[in-house]
Parts: sequence; C-alpha cells; structure tokens
Amino acid sequence: MTKLAYLLMNVVGRSELCPRRWRRAIYRLVGMKIGEADVWPGVVFSGTRCAIGDGSWVNQGTVIDCRDAAVVIGRNVGVAMGVTFVTTSHQMGPPERRAGALQSQPIQVEDGVWIGAAAVILPGCTIGQGSVIAAGAVVTTSCAPQGLYGGVPAKRIRDL
Repeated sequence: MTKLAYLLMNVVGRSELCPRRWRRAIYRLVGMKIGEADVWPGVVFSGTRCAIGDGSWVNQGTVIDCRDAAVVIGRNVGVAMGVTFVTTSHQMGPPERRAGALQSQPIQVEDGVWIGAAAVILPGCTIGQGSVIAAGAVVTTSCAPQGLYGGVPAKRIRDL
C-alpha cells in the first residue's frame, strides 16, 4: 500500500470530519470494493484487499488486516465496535524463535451475519450466512450458517 493510500484511508477516511459518502469514495479510489455500506469513522485498514457488500455497516474501532489476504464482508452484515479481522499469523517456529514464517489466509463473512463488539476473527475463517458472533468471541475455525457462536475459542452455542 502506498503512503498516499494509507493517508487517504486511515487519516482522511478515518476522521469524524469525513462525510460517509466521501469515505466510501476514498475506499473505492484506493481499490477496495465497497458497496452501499456504512463504514464509521475510526475504522483502520492495513491494506486495500477488502470488499464490503451493500447494506453492511462496520462500526468504529474495527481493525481490518487486509494487506496480504482479502477480507470479504457480504451484504447486510453488522460489525460492532472494536472487532478485529486478522488475516496474517506465523507458523510455529523452533524454540529459539517461536514466531516462524509469516502466513496469510483470507476471511469470508457471508450475508446477514452480525459480529458483536470486540470479537476477533482469525485467518482462514468463513462465517456462515445468518450467523451471530457473540461479543468478545475469538473465531479460530469456520462457522456454519445460522448459528450463534461465542467464547474463546468460539463454539456453536445454538441454532438460529
């Protein structure tokens, strides 16, 4: 990501002074695929490999790691405050350096999902259509559609 793209996305676009319509235009200008979605001030992007569908909203304090792998958020998705999408991690290394080689995997959030405040979505996860992720949950594996998931690590609590 260029310094100009970073400045536009994470300084101008992140500002409370930037109108929502302009924010969407900035994200599109730097290469993101943003539909008629509502991205609140205070959202941080580490790259431009992000798509957000129509009718979705992403609340303040959310961090989207989309530098090396894509984060795709479907239509009519609600992302509460302080959610973190992590697409990059490390392989387990030897004892002298446990954080080994860097690896990245995409994240897919299907249509109609609601992700509660301060949830963490880890690399390679797909959250199935119509699911709810409870506040504070840590999603370490993919979630089947139409379920309520919570806990650390997140587990299916019940069908919806």
